[in-house]
Amino acid sequence: MRAAVERYARLGYTQIKMYSSIKPALVPVIIEEAHQRGMRVSGHIPAEMTAAECVKLGFDEIQHANFLALNFMPDVKETRTPARFTEPARRAADLDVDSPEVRAFISLLKERNVAIDPTLSIFESMFTDRPGQVPAAQASVFKRLPAQIRRGMLTGGLPVPEGMDGRYRQSFATMVKLVGAIYRAGIPVESGTDALAGFSLLRELELHVQAGIPAAEVLRAATLGAAQIMKRDRELGVIAPGRLADLAIVNGDPLKHISDIRRVETTIKDGVIYRSAELDQELGIAPQ
Repeated sequence: MRAAVERYARLGYTQIKMYSSIKPALVPVIIEEAHQRGMRVSGHIPAEMTAAECVKLGFDEIQHANFLALNFMPDVKETRTPARFTEPARRAADLDVDSPEVRAFISLLKERNVAIDPTLSIFESMFTDRPGQVPAAQASVFKRLPAQIRRGMLTGGLPVPEGMDGRYRQSFATMVKLVGAIYRAGIPVESGTDALAGFSLLRELELHVQAGIPAAEVLRAATLGAAQIMKRDRELGVIAPGRLADLAIVNGDPLKHISDIRRVETTIKDGVIYRSAELDQELGIAPQ
């Protein structure tokens, strides 16, 4: 495992991400080796472990809000299976975000300078999408997408046991509330996704506002905040002389209405200008 981390460092990687199937005994080894090489450590919470345990060992970042919820379900040991989704869907509704237990965990995150990448948009899909219904995450763009993409979106999220529909929805609402509490504690909340490229990021930003994070802070986290976390803020993250001119030009004011972020007209990346209307046409996406 040390040789594997060394290889990634040699190849120029700046972060190691762990998956659920990593053996717990290897976690401190990976963290030690990565930190010695100046790399960050992030990821899922390995099976048989809790988020708090991983934070105490040296995690710099936790991906996915389901693992935050699972921290308060220590009896769920086997998370290499769909249980890492179904158990939070069934039980997160019972989580009291204001309880001493949750407050203590949030204080631990703050104390250890751990960032959170909650990927709320994928859990909105898992917990609240239903077969035959337009998914909430893509409702504003659904009719513009190609037919085969729309068909795929109508398959629904997790299978919902009879009588559990409202509970699954409440579990998602509780996870959103938990992210808001984490932000208010001064913990960096990142803007990652785990679903359809492009559009899912826009939905993630909307959900962060729904969690109670001001739109200005959501936009900052998605730009300068991300650059700071990855130690790239000397070249990325703000519009200023000497920085890389990677820009998204929006026809609207997402500071007032975060959903205006969906109205990107032009993107500039590595000196190349991309027109949204032209990209949409190539992808078979109807005009706005």
